[in-house]
Amino acid sequence: MVVVKVQRARVFRHTSTAKIWAWIIKVLPFLLVLFVVCAMCFIAITRAPALQKRNSLKVNSLQLAKLKPNPGSSVLNNDFQLERLLKLKPPSVNLFITQLKNEANRYCTGKLVELQANVEKSKVISERLEPCRPIPWCPKIPPVLYGAEKLDSSAVNMTEEEIVDAVGAMGVGGSWAPDDCKARHSVCIIIPYRDRKDHLWTLLYRLIPVLKRQQLDFKIFVVEQVSNVTFNKGAIMNAAFLTIYRTFGLRGEDDWHKGLYGCYVFHDVDMLPEDDRNMYSCSEFPRHLSVAVNEFKYQLPYHNLVGGVFNIRPNHYFLVNGYSNLFWGWGGEDDDMGYRLEQVGLPITRPPEHLGRYTMVKHVKRRPLAHAVRLKLVHTSQKRYKSDGLNTLKYEVFRVDSEKLYTRILVDVGDMPDYVRSFEIVKRPVTTQNKKWK
Repeated sequence: MVVVKVQRARVFRHTSTAKIWAWIIKVLPFLLVLFVVCAMCFIAITRAPALQKRNSLKVNSLQLAKLKPNPGSSVLNNDFQLERLLKLKPPSVNLFITQLKNEANRYCTGKLVELQANVEKSKVISERLEPCRPIPWCPKIPPVLYGAEKLDSSAVNMTEEEIVDAVGAMGVGGSWAPDDCKARHSVCIIIPYRDRKDHLWTLLYRLIPVLKRQQLDFKIFVVEQVSNVTFNKGAIMNAAFLTIYRTFGLRGEDDWHKGLYGCYVFHDVDMLPEDDRNMYSCSEFPRHLSVAVNEFKYQLPYHNLVGGVFNIRPNHYFLVNGYSNLFWGWGGEDDDMGYRLEQVGLPITRPPEHLGRYTMVKHVKRRPLAHAVRLKLVHTSQKRYKSDGLNTLKYEVFRVDSEKLYTRILVDVGDMPDYVRSFEIVKRPVTTQNKKWK
């Protein structure tokens, strides 16, 4: 008899550790696939800017060869380094303004002594004449205003001599004041200009009669940048302001040689006013006059806009440290001024849209500043205004000539820094680089 011993089968019991390992074995292939996909996406994202930069450098190799930037410099970096354009320790704005006013006061004191001497010499003649009657103030609302007018296009076909005869008598260097009353406001008109002679004379033909009907004591200055370097509207407007302040003395309502010009109007050469009720007189706060422009369908594009025609008092211009000097090319300096006014707490006033209407003369715009540079500058204007403006401007006045309808100021504000030029070549699209600008 054979005895067979049957052993009881062992039942495998699933413990918690075994369950975890079983789950890991099942999920592990999916985790590996996910890791590979993430690694490929990371490589693609990190290598894309390098490939794009390499392609742009190949396209612009000719321009870069002319500039010859330092390979070890940060020109090829993606970020525009604003600090390279600013001084580490800029002069104090308050100290600069104080020195400037002292210079102007010394100049005006000398002119006042000369004026008093001339008055004493004329006493003998004046005693033989009847006593002079005091000149009354001009009315607050000028009596002769035409309102909205259709712009006269005949100035396009007129010669300079015909335009001079059409606008009437003018003083030396484009100055004028009413004879029958004492003007309530003295206004300095500054027109930044380059190679647009037809536009300039069209503007003078339209603007001068408007200023006369408004009974303003005004003088027109046309500031022009020398040579054919990149245009810098903000810098030449700062240079014109400082030149007028230092050279032509101080003006005021009560005394020609005390105080300041009542206000300064920065006027684009292509902006023609359509309504003479839009007053160029001095207001309490900065005033944007060109509210409704035909180019923008007679609507204000955005609230901080002060471009086109902008009226500001000298003390406010000092407060914001003038315009920025860093906007080389078209666009940006006016928006920067809007942010400066907001930073110092100055409100922007405007006339009603039906009065502040302007026609923009069609023209080929200047080469714009690269979008990356312009965006960086505008976004830093509120932090940068004390170290970029009147106190850091480097300029040289070549000539100041008195023309028939204006005073011409020829200034040199330098050229675009190589760092900005190199950055623009890298960042500017190919289609924009090949386009011709004026």
